[in-house]
Amino acid sequence: MDLPSLTLVLQAALSSNPAERKAAEQSLNQFQYTPQHLVRLLQIIVDNNRDIAVRQFASIHFKNFIAKNWAPHDPNEQQKISPSDKDVVRDNILVYVAEVPPLLRVQLGECLKTIINADYPEHWLRLLDWVKHNLQDQLVYGALFVLRILARKYEFKSEEERTPVQHIVEETFPHLLNIFNKLVQIDKPSVEVADLIKLVCKIFWSSIYLEIPKQLLDPNVFNAWMMLFLNVLERPVPQEGQPLDPELRKSWGWWKVKKWTVHILNRLFTRFGDLKLRNPENRAFAQMFQKNYEEKFWNAT
Repeated sequence: MDLPSLTLVLQAALSSNPAERKAAEQSLNQFQYTPQHLVRLLQIIVDNNRDIAVRQFASIHFKNFIAKNWAPHDPNEQQKISPSDKDVVRDNILVYVAEVPPLLRVQLGECLKTIINADYPEHWLRLLDWVKHNLQDQLVYGALFVLRILARKYEFKSEEERTPVQHIVEETFPHLLNIFNKLVQIDKPSVEVADLIKLVCKIFWSSIYLEIPKQLLDPNVFNAWMMLFLNVLERPVPQEGQPLDPELRKSWGWWKVKKWTVHILNRLFTRFGDLKLRNPENRAFAQMFQKNYEEKFWNAT
């Protein structure tokens, strides 16, 4: 099915006429395994000249198809997505995820989660290089968004399964720290700055949830991170743009930044602040943490 035909089918799937909708859904099911189908769906999703309802429907169909077919549950099952289509999707979704409206970004984010969980690192060697490059370039939001999904893959993994985390932290956290430092120095930050800081916090949270990566055990590196979190805690929340409704404030960017900062510090206190830890390396870390940071952060909160 070519691009114009696919567009017409997606439009028909939104029709108020039940017969038209059913025919469109049958057509989608019939052609969904044809070459280039996924690629054309992605082209429609990111096309700003198309109706947003069509783009949203395309994104949902795209997400559901990837969730079901990207990685066959049975190793002997025939691949339903061609390797070339997978390459095109992987290469382009990284850029598009930062460009689409939030309504569509949610769907593409779920697709990225499925693809990363299935393909990284064995079948997507370039992913970390892309993230590292764009943390230093113009696609910072996209790189942070992708890195958050990548870090979350290992959030609850056992020690044996967390080996890739060390490499991810080694390659990206120096750039992440630099971004964080620049963001907290902005004099009159917008709520978009809060969104970036929130992503940094979420990446840090996923990376330290079960174990402190060895790179962060360096006292100088750890101190640099802690001072930035302390800065975030102590800085007053901007008044401009803050919702008047207390319920709406809970979902406002700057209050979410405060919430995630507190989450991180509480996690450090409860998980790594115990001097009875059996691991000697972690016990030394706990002593350093209690001596240098515990009182500061309790005072700040």
